[in-house]
Amino acid sequence: MLSKKYFNIAILILIFLFISCSHQEFEVLQDSGNPYNITTENDLTKKEIVKKIDNLYNSGIEGTFVGKNNIAIYYKYFLQPSRNKEKGAIVISDGRTEAAVKYKEVIYDLYKNGYSVYIHDHRGQGLSGRMVADHDMGYVDEFENYIDDLKRFYNNFVKPNHHKNIYLLAHSMGGAIGVTYLEEYPNDFRAAAFSSPMLGLPFPTCLVIGIIGGDEAKYAIGMKPYKESIEPFEKNTLTHSKIRYERMLKIFEEIPKARLGGASYKWVNCSCDQFDEIFDDIEDIETPLILFSGEDEEIVSTSAHQEFIEELKEEGKNAKGYFVKKAKHEMLIESDNVRIPVLTTVLNFFNSYK
Repeated sequence: MLSKKYFNIAILILIFLFISCSHQEFEVLQDSGNPYNITTENDLTKKEIVKKIDNLYNSGIEGTFVGKNNIAIYYKYFLQPSRNKEKGAIVISDGRTEAAVKYKEVIYDLYKNGYSVYIHDHRGQGLSGRMVADHDMGYVDEFENYIDDLKRFYNNFVKPNHHKNIYLLAHSMGGAIGVTYLEEYPNDFRAAAFSSPMLGLPFPTCLVIGIIGGDEAKYAIGMKPYKESIEPFEKNTLTHSKIRYERMLKIFEEIPKARLGGASYKWVNCSCDQFDEIFDDIEDIETPLILFSGEDEEIVSTSAHQEFIEELKEEGKNAKGYFVKKAKHEMLIESDNVRIPVLTTVLNFFNSYK
């Protein structure tokens, strides 16, 4: 039997090996300037620029369509005035608790760089229909319903406009939706980019939730309604950008119907089951993709990011992972030192697949 001394040494060696192997498949994202004139935090202090962002968002075409089980799905899209000069269309699949209105700045940056932009609010959040009486509770009957909604949105609103190229930009839960979509419909998108995709939750979330809560439509342990779940900026786990964090809170204060609180046991279990589905069908992905994983990530599993890219490469797929220093979960509303390189890399990647 190993002595305590040698046991401790062995543990230290294992920790060292784990750290040294962490993100071994990932390239550290570098600052490459701001060639696409991505908006800055300083820009957001200027009324004339904020007005331009708001005006573009307000000019979008909006409506609802009927998703599976008769749930109303809210959507919004922004078409370039000249289809000949358009670089393509970008479909955004956003994260849990999010809404189209939260993506004003992202939409503005993509649009002014020559892309038409499409986004819809996932069922159970934003301005889309809810499935439980508690408006604040994150809930879904089946994870596959999210993918079905995205397919209906694509077929009925994106595809009919005959864009030269169609790309996917997905964040967090929208990443899990997006990856599944690529597995099921490998020919719909020319290329895809994933910001902090939810391909797993920190251990042992899935195990504990499955034991404690089952499939109940009640708040999972540690989850709360919206107002009770708001953290002061200093304690938030989403972004290092104070001005973008405050803009997010202000948006949901002005449009309370769009906000969402904590997740239910049912939502967590559906998500955990979906992670297995994603990795089981990974060989079906044909779309070139990139993935961004943050150094300060606390919401989703970064080891799942690593495993995902490794398995794709083993399958001979076109995939690349980026390790983003000083980045929390929400890179699309992060500080400029994160957000600008991420969006620059996304646009460079999409431009390479015209």
